[in-house]
Amino acid sequence: MEITQLQLDALREIGNIGSGHAATALSILLQRRIDMSVPEVWAVPFEEVSVIVGQLDLPQAVMYVKVEGEAPGKAVFFFSVESAEIVVQALLGTDVPLDLFNDEMAQSALQEVGNILVSSFLIALTQFSGIPLQPSVPALAIDMIGASLEAIFLEEGMLDDTVLFIDTQLSGIPKIEGQFIFLPDKGSLKKLLGAMGL
Repeated sequence: MEITQLQLDALREIGNIGSGHAATALSILLQRRIDMSVPEVWAVPFEEVSVIVGQLDLPQAVMYVKVEGEAPGKAVFFFSVESAEIVVQALLGTDVPLDLFNDEMAQSALQEVGNILVSSFLIALTQFSGIPLQPSVPALAIDMIGASLEAIFLEEGMLDDTVLFIDTQLSGIPKIEGQFIFLPDKGSLKKLLGAMGL
C-alpha cells in the first residue's frame, strides 16, 4: 500500500499527540517534567523492517502488545538496554546499576513504561480514526532485536505489507531514544486511514 505525504503528515501529527499523552503520564509516574517528541514517521514495506531496525544482534528492551479491535495488528516499542536502565533507575529512584535481564522489579517497572508508551500512541490513533483499538497486556523481552521481531512476525495473523515506524525522543531524564512500530493486520492501515478521511 502506497502512503502519500499527506497521510504521513497526519500520522506524524498522531505520533506527536501520542507522545504528548505519554509525556504527561510519564511525568506523573516519574514526578518530574518529561518531554517527548516524534522527529520522524515512516511507512515502510514489511520486507524492509530489518534494514530500518539496523543491528539485529544488538540486545534491546522490547515491549510488545497485540492490538485488538476493528483495525487489529501488533504494536512494538523498543529501545537500547542502556536507555531502558536509565528509565528504570529514574522510575525506582536509584542510581544503582540494575540487571534488567534478571531483576523482576526492574522488568515490571519497564513493562509499566512500555504500557504507557504503546497505549498513548494507540489512544491517539483511536481519537483520530474513531476506530477503537485495545492493547493486550504488554509482553517484555530483553533480547537481540532480530530474535524478538522474528518471534512477533511468526505469530498468527496475516500482516499488512506496510509497517509504520515512529521515532521517539524523551527528554527530562538523559536523552532517551526509542522506536515504536505498528504492524497492522491485512487491511487495518487502509481502514484507519480511510476512517480519518485520508
